[in-house]
Amino acid sequence: MRADALLRARLPLYLGAALGKIGGKVLVARDVRVHSPLVERMLTAGLLSGDCLPIVAGILPTPALAYLAQREGARFAVMITASHNPPEFNGIKVFGKNGTKLSPREEEAIDGAVCALANGTGEEVEALKELAADEAHPPCGAHRVRALENAEEIYLDHVVNMFGRFDGTRAVLDVAHGCMAGIADKAFDRLGIETRVINGDRDGNKVNINCGSTHLEALLGEVKEGEIGFAFDGDGDRALAAFDGMPYDGDAILLALATLYRIKGKLRKKFVVGTQLSNSRLQRELAFQNTALMRTEVGDKHVLDALQKNDCLLGGEKSGHILMLDRASTGDGLITALSLLEVKKTIGSLPRFTPYPMREFNIPCDDPAGEVASPRFQKKLALAKKLYGASGRLIVRPSGTEPYIRVAYEMFSGDADLAAEELKKILE
Repeated sequence: MRADALLRARLPLYLGAALGKIGGKVLVARDVRVHSPLVERMLTAGLLSGDCLPIVAGILPTPALAYLAQREGARFAVMITASHNPPEFNGIKVFGKNGTKLSPREEEAIDGAVCALANGTGEEVEALKELAADEAHPPCGAHRVRALENAEEIYLDHVVNMFGRFDGTRAVLDVAHGCMAGIADKAFDRLGIETRVINGDRDGNKVNINCGSTHLEALLGEVKEGEIGFAFDGDGDRALAAFDGMPYDGDAILLALATLYRIKGKLRKKFVVGTQLSNSRLQRELAFQNTALMRTEVGDKHVLDALQKNDCLLGGEKSGHILMLDRASTGDGLITALSLLEVKKTIGSLPRFTPYPMREFNIPCDDPAGEVASPRFQKKLALAKKLYGASGRLIVRPSGTEPYIRVAYEMFSGDADLAAEELKKILE
């Protein structure tokens, strides 16, 4: 949401108060946005109202926070960021014990408590007491805030130690004026990679604007012959690539990593997890490797749930949010980029990937979920599937964060642009 609305609603304060009631260590980090320090202060004030120990780590990529929370044995970790969104937005990501995703029970209890505190009621706050009673948390003192020293270096050492050297490799990094600035380039340098950086200063007024993983054209214009490029998002949990003048999206990265995991014997059950938006070409190419594609709802949370339930390691989204559970508990753009170089080093090249054309558009709507479920919209959707279902794959879903119905159409044959225009007329 917009940062001014987040602060005006005092949501960081209420979230901090809710987590403070549970207790334990709470590790806090932020991205480069100009209002992130204000959110941090409001959040910390809420944490100090309870019996917990806030540990402030400063500016860090989201995956660095998740790793450090595990290292510190934190009860919760809170990342202040709007990820890949423009500078005027901000938000809060909450991780559970040791930097893992929150359980559904934790999510429900914390959401309920935040709403109760915001509305001046106390019934939902009782659910937090049950969470707090599940395990003992040592008393932390109400007025202690600890700074986590050398957080960046600890994370850097952790990532660099996963990989061998890549001497002779030349790379271009678009760090999107975000959290990976000054971190990704250091990791590449330490591993012997000749590196150029674009959009390389941390700037909360420029983060993600016409750069990074949401604007890959900036990187494509910089990558020269013999180089490979990587574009990160503002908080560093995504990465996309570019080489030979072509983009390499999350589907292509998944295909490459699946090849590496197959060689190393890590595809335990012979499948990779993607989402509804994963291109059908990925499904086809994986089949040639005797590997299946399991699809989930859009969102890294759904991908992670499927991986954990099925005891598998590799999954992700075409946005570049890649999960490698043998290396990190959440998406890590730096680990993704270096793992792609590991594929290239291991097999000599990266797999070629030519996706089926996919066109996406949004339909403005005040109540996306209600509109999609309505008989009127379902009638439109039935007509769209009748006309275009045989020649492609239509994905319609309500946005959970914005007032839009999101539509994607993947076309197996024919003119994708024309089909998308016709579908837009039908569904609007």
